[in-house]
Amino acid sequence: MAMSSGSGEHVSGTSPSGRAQRFVPGKGLHTEAARVSRLTWLREVTGTALGTLQHTRLDPEQLSGNIEGLVGSVEIPVGVAGPLLFDGPVVRGEIYAPLATTEGALVASATRGALALTLSGGVSTRTAFQAITRAPVFVFSRLAGASRFAAAVPQHLGELREKVREISRHAELLSIEPVLLGRTVHLRFRYTTGEAAGQNMTTVGTWHACQWLMGQRRLVAEEDFESFIIEGNSSGDKKASAQAVAEGRGTRVVADCVLPTEVVERVLKTTPDALVSGHQHIMAGAVHSGTLGSNANTANIVAAVFTATGQDIACTHESSVGHFTLERTKDGVHACITLPGLTLGTVGGGTGLPTQNEFLAMMGCTGQGGSQRLAEIIAGFALALDLSTVSAVVSGDFVDAHERLGRNRPPSSD
Repeated sequence: MAMSSGSGEHVSGTSPSGRAQRFVPGKGLHTEAARVSRLTWLREVTGTALGTLQHTRLDPEQLSGNIEGLVGSVEIPVGVAGPLLFDGPVVRGEIYAPLATTEGALVASATRGALALTLSGGVSTRTAFQAITRAPVFVFSRLAGASRFAAAVPQHLGELREKVREISRHAELLSIEPVLLGRTVHLRFRYTTGEAAGQNMTTVGTWHACQWLMGQRRLVAEEDFESFIIEGNSSGDKKASAQAVAEGRGTRVVADCVLPTEVVERVLKTTPDALVSGHQHIMAGAVHSGTLGSNANTANIVAAVFTATGQDIACTHESSVGHFTLERTKDGVHACITLPGLTLGTVGGGTGLPTQNEFLAMMGCTGQGGSQRLAEIIAGFALALDLSTVSAVVSGDFVDAHERLGRNRPPSSD
């Protein structure tokens, strides 16, 4: 089959022999004709109808930079959790959060936790900082050359900042930390990136800064230098790491609330003593198993909000490391969660897609300060969900809730 795209190109899903070709057709083409051609080809090579992919509300011409080889779109249910009352300098008032998920009981549990926090006067949130790291590697023939390079690079921070500014108006180079590992030097570039998550802009900025470094023969002598790669896997990009937990990568944000005994008993169906005691046992298990962080299920909120708002979902892994704590107070329980590395943004990536942008607007997260606001909203709802989840586990309601809300059929009697 061959089709015209309407712009002059011809896309085909078959070879001259009439057989479906092995490779996805329409490479580099972002048109509806190219999408339909790929879908027809995919049906031929897989022998499946793929009827639900025939139509999509997305405009292929608007997806350049978001996806390649487009054949359709996946519709994910989005529920609304809340309201959750926020009482902080950045986020104030009642907020509803869009949760894109197929896990029954998630929205209900987050809403229950939000009710408990709201009845307790609301959740207070603070952002500590926002920073993204990129860590290229310079390989030298011997330790001596690597050591000289590592010692000299920090002296050129000003020049490197200028090189980054030539590439991006939004990425600001904060610092460079050389890490000497044998005859290699890992340079940890640390940036702020405004409203963007900054993964791409920091990669490009770091690349050009490193090209400048390699052009300085007083720093990189030809006889000593062997090779360079843009990322040596020590930045924590899309991976949960102890370094990122300790130092932060992305937006570091904290949320807390003091819940009176009456709210714990009425909404969370347990007591302050039972809640704190049960949480201690749960966290002991996390420590014993070597879990990074100490939370119940922060990943649920991060993944659900990330999906609904067009974030890089692969960053859920590093962004979901969190520290959830419960402490007994005289009149109730102090609940707190720290998320050390939310890698998110409110511009770029998938945030400009129609539905995702509408959800950001619904939470007031477009425009200046939107990324910080989004980070604090995620932290507030993460606290709500962890609080509700641990309460359900402690009170014995956890299984019952999933039986009622998370199953596709009633439990068998045998």
